[in-house]
Amino acid sequence: MKGNINKLLVIITMSVAIVFSTTAFFVDLVIPKSINIENGLSFGKKDSNVEFVFFEDFKCKYCKKYATEIFPQVKEKYLDTQRIHYTIIPLAFIYGSKIVANAAIAIYELKKDQFFEFIKIVSEKKAKVETKEQLIEIVSKLDGINMEVFEEFLENEIFNQYLKNNLANAEKIMPSFEVPSAYINGHKVDIDQIINKIEENLNSMEFQYD
Repeated sequence: MKGNINKLLVIITMSVAIVFSTTAFFVDLVIPKSINIENGLSFGKKDSNVEFVFFEDFKCKYCKKYATEIFPQVKEKYLDTQRIHYTIIPLAFIYGSKIVANAAIAIYELKKDQFFEFIKIVSEKKAKVETKEQLIEIVSKLDGINMEVFEEFLENEIFNQYLKNNLANAEKIMPSFEVPSAYINGHKVDIDQIINKIEENLNSMEFQYD
Protein backbone atom coordinates (compact mmCIF):
# COMPACT_ATOMS: atom_id res chain seq x y z
CA MET A 1 0.00 0.00 0.00
CA LYS A 2 2.79 2.41 0.95
CA GLY A 3 4.57 1.69 -2.33
CA ASN A 4 1.41 2.44 -4.31
CA ILE A 5 0.96 5.75 -2.46
CA ASN A 6 4.55 6.73 -3.21
CA LYS A 7 4.06 5.91 -6.89
CA LEU A 8 0.85 7.93 -6.92
CA LEU A 9 2.63 10.92 -5.35
CA VAL A 10 5.36 10.71 -7.98
CA ILE A 11 2.78 10.64 -10.78
CA ILE A 12 0.91 13.61 -9.29
CA THR A 13 4.14 15.57 -8.86
CA MET A 14 5.17 14.90 -12.44
CA SER A 15 1.71 15.85 -13.73
CA VAL A 16 1.78 19.15 -11.85
CA ALA A 17 5.26 19.91 -13.20
CA ILE A 18 4.09 19.23 -16.75
CA VAL A 19 1.04 21.46 -16.28
CA PHE A 20 3.18 24.33 -14.95
CA SER A 21 5.70 23.86 -17.75
CA THR A 22 2.98 23.83 -20.41
CA THR A 23 1.29 26.87 -18.87
CA ALA A 24 4.58 28.79 -18.77
CA PHE A 25 5.20 27.95 -22.44
CA PHE A 26 1.67 29.04 -23.38
CA VAL A 27 1.97 32.32 -21.47
CA ASP A 28 5.35 33.02 -23.06
CA LEU A 29 3.85 32.38 -26.49
CA VAL A 30 0.63 34.38 -26.14
CA ILE A 31 1.34 37.24 -23.73
CA PRO A 32 3.98 39.72 -24.98
CA LYS A 33 7.00 40.21 -22.76
CA SER A 34 7.91 43.65 -21.50
CA ILE A 35 11.64 43.82 -22.29
CA ASN A 36 13.72 46.79 -21.20
CA ILE A 37 15.83 47.67 -24.24
CA GLU A 38 17.17 50.95 -22.89
CA ASN A 39 20.64 49.53 -22.25
CA GLY A 40 20.72 47.19 -25.24
CA LEU A 41 22.74 47.61 -28.43
CA SER A 42 20.18 49.24 -30.70
CA PHE A 43 20.00 49.76 -34.45
CA GLY A 44 17.47 50.83 -37.05
CA LYS A 45 14.37 52.97 -36.75
CA LYS A 46 13.70 53.86 -33.13
CA ASP A 47 10.01 54.63 -33.64
CA SER A 48 9.32 51.57 -35.79
CA ASN A 49 6.20 49.54 -35.09
CA VAL A 50 8.33 46.41 -35.18
CA GLU A 51 10.63 45.92 -32.19
CA PHE A 52 13.02 43.01 -32.62
CA VAL A 53 14.99 42.02 -29.51
CA PHE A 54 17.71 39.40 -29.81
CA PHE A 55 19.48 37.67 -26.91
CA GLU A 56 22.81 36.13 -27.86
CA ASP A 57 26.16 34.92 -26.65
CA PHE A 58 28.80 35.66 -29.29
CA LYS A 59 30.50 32.29 -28.66
CA CYS A 60 27.30 30.29 -29.09
CA LYS A 61 27.49 28.18 -32.26
CA TYR A 62 23.79 28.67 -32.98
CA CYS A 63 24.14 32.44 -32.55
CA LYS A 64 27.03 32.31 -35.04
CA LYS A 65 24.86 30.35 -37.46
CA TYR A 66 22.16 32.99 -37.16
CA ALA A 67 24.76 35.74 -37.71
CA THR A 68 26.02 34.17 -40.94
CA GLU A 69 22.82 32.69 -42.40
CA ILE A 70 19.77 34.69 -41.25
CA PHE A 71 20.93 38.07 -40.01
CA PRO A 72 22.34 39.24 -43.40
CA GLN A 73 18.75 39.06 -44.73
CA VAL A 74 17.42 40.94 -41.71
CA LYS A 75 20.04 43.62 -42.14
CA GLU A 76 19.56 44.09 -45.88
CA LYS A 77 15.76 43.98 -45.95
CA TYR A 78 14.79 45.64 -42.69
CA LEU A 79 17.66 47.41 -40.94
CA ASP A 80 19.38 49.10 -43.86
CA THR A 81 15.97 50.24 -45.07
CA GLN A 82 15.00 51.54 -41.60
CA ARG A 83 11.86 49.40 -41.34
CA ILE A 84 12.44 47.88 -37.90
CA HIS A 85 14.13 48.63 -34.60
CA TYR A 86 16.65 45.96 -33.67
CA THR A 87 18.14 45.54 -30.20
CA ILE A 88 20.80 43.05 -29.20
CA ILE A 89 21.03 42.02 -25.55
CA PRO A 90 24.55 40.55 -25.31
CA LEU A 91 25.12 37.72 -22.84
CA ALA A 92 28.32 35.99 -21.78
CA PHE A 93 27.93 32.67 -20.00
CA ILE A 94 29.76 30.31 -22.38
CA TYR A 95 33.42 29.71 -21.58
CA GLY A 96 35.59 32.39 -23.18
CA SER A 97 32.70 34.58 -24.27
CA LYS A 98 33.23 37.53 -21.90
CA ILE A 99 36.27 38.78 -23.76
CA VAL A 100 34.47 38.58 -27.13
CA ALA A 101 31.41 40.33 -25.70
CA ASN A 102 33.60 43.06 -24.21
CA ALA A 103 35.21 43.58 -27.62
CA ALA A 104 31.84 43.72 -29.39
CA ILE A 105 30.35 46.22 -26.95
CA ALA A 106 33.51 48.34 -27.11
CA ILE A 107 33.16 48.56 -30.90
CA TYR A 108 29.50 49.49 -30.53
CA GLU A 109 30.52 52.34 -28.21
CA LEU A 110 33.49 53.50 -30.31
CA LYS A 111 32.32 52.97 -33.91
CA LYS A 112 28.80 51.66 -34.12
CA ASP A 113 28.81 51.21 -37.90
CA GLN A 114 31.61 48.63 -37.60
CA PHE A 115 29.75 46.44 -35.09
CA PHE A 116 28.14 44.05 -37.55
CA GLU A 117 31.34 43.70 -39.54
CA PHE A 118 33.06 42.59 -36.34
CA ILE A 119 30.28 40.10 -35.53
CA LYS A 120 30.48 38.74 -39.07
CA ILE A 121 34.22 38.11 -38.72
CA VAL A 122 34.09 36.46 -35.28
CA SER A 123 31.15 34.30 -36.36
CA GLU A 124 33.05 32.66 -39.20
CA LYS A 125 33.77 28.97 -38.64
CA LYS A 126 37.54 29.39 -38.77
CA ALA A 127 37.65 32.58 -36.71
CA LYS A 128 40.22 32.55 -33.90
CA VAL A 129 38.91 34.66 -31.03
CA GLU A 130 40.36 33.00 -27.96
CA THR A 131 42.80 35.70 -26.85
CA LYS A 132 42.95 39.47 -26.51
CA GLU A 133 45.76 39.52 -29.07
CA GLN A 134 43.60 37.78 -31.66
CA LEU A 135 40.74 40.20 -31.06
CA ILE A 136 43.05 43.21 -31.27
CA GLU A 137 44.37 41.94 -34.59
CA ILE A 138 40.82 41.61 -35.96
CA VAL A 139 39.71 45.02 -34.73
CA SER A 140 42.85 46.76 -36.01
CA LYS A 141 41.65 45.97 -39.55
CA LEU A 142 38.28 47.70 -39.04
CA ASP A 143 37.78 51.30 -40.08
CA GLY A 144 37.85 54.16 -37.60
CA ILE A 145 38.44 52.32 -34.31
CA ASN A 146 40.46 54.14 -31.68
CA MET A 147 42.73 51.22 -30.87
CA GLU A 148 44.22 52.79 -27.76
CA VAL A 149 40.80 53.14 -26.14
CA PHE A 150 39.65 49.77 -27.48
CA GLU A 151 42.63 47.97 -25.96
CA GLU A 152 42.03 49.70 -22.65
CA PHE A 153 38.38 48.57 -22.67
CA LEU A 154 39.45 45.03 -23.52
CA GLU A 155 42.22 44.86 -20.95
CA ASN A 156 39.94 45.96 -18.10
CA GLU A 157 36.87 44.07 -19.33
CA ILE A 158 34.80 47.01 -18.22
CA PHE A 159 31.51 45.56 -19.48
CA ASN A 160 31.52 42.44 -17.28
CA GLN A 161 28.99 43.83 -14.79
CA TYR A 162 26.74 44.93 -17.64
CA LEU A 163 26.88 41.40 -19.06
CA LYS A 164 26.12 39.93 -15.65
CA ASN A 165 23.06 42.16 -15.31
CA ASN A 166 21.89 41.18 -18.80
CA LEU A 167 22.11 37.50 -17.91
CA ALA A 168 20.09 37.96 -14.72
CA ASN A 169 17.39 39.88 -16.60
CA ALA A 170 17.31 37.34 -19.44
CA GLU A 171 16.76 34.48 -17.00
CA LYS A 172 13.77 36.37 -15.55
CA ILE A 173 12.27 36.99 -18.99
CA MET A 174 12.61 33.46 -20.35
CA PRO A 175 10.78 30.58 -18.63
CA SER A 176 13.20 28.30 -20.47
CA PHE A 177 16.55 30.05 -20.85
CA GLU A 178 18.31 29.59 -24.18
CA VAL A 179 20.33 31.43 -26.79
CA PRO A 180 19.79 32.59 -29.36
CA SER A 181 16.35 33.88 -28.39
CA ALA A 182 14.37 36.28 -30.56
CA TYR A 183 11.40 38.41 -29.53
CA ILE A 184 9.33 40.42 -31.98
CA ASN A 185 7.01 42.94 -30.34
CA GLY A 186 7.39 41.00 -27.11
CA HIS A 187 6.54 37.58 -28.56
CA LYS A 188 9.12 34.80 -28.67
CA VAL A 189 9.85 33.69 -32.22
CA ASP A 190 11.57 30.56 -33.52
CA ILE A 191 14.86 31.47 -35.17
CA ASP A 192 13.90 29.93 -38.50
CA GLN A 193 10.65 31.92 -38.50
CA ILE A 194 12.19 35.37 -37.93
CA ILE A 195 11.81 36.63 -41.52
CA ASN A 196 8.22 35.41 -41.74
CA LYS A 197 7.29 37.00 -38.41
CA ILE A 198 8.86 40.33 -39.35
CA GLU A 199 6.88 40.31 -42.58
CA GLU A 200 3.68 39.41 -40.75
CA ASN A 201 4.12 42.27 -38.31
CA LEU A 202 5.03 44.78 -41.01
CA ASN A 203 2.06 43.73 -43.15
CA SER A 204 -0.24 43.90 -40.14
CA MET A 205 0.88 47.45 -39.36
CA GLU A 206 0.54 48.55 -42.98
CA PHE A 207 -2.98 47.07 -43.09
CA GLN A 208 -3.97 49.03 -39.97
CA TYR A 209 -2.91 52.31 -41.56
CA ASP A 210 -4.53 51.70 -44.97
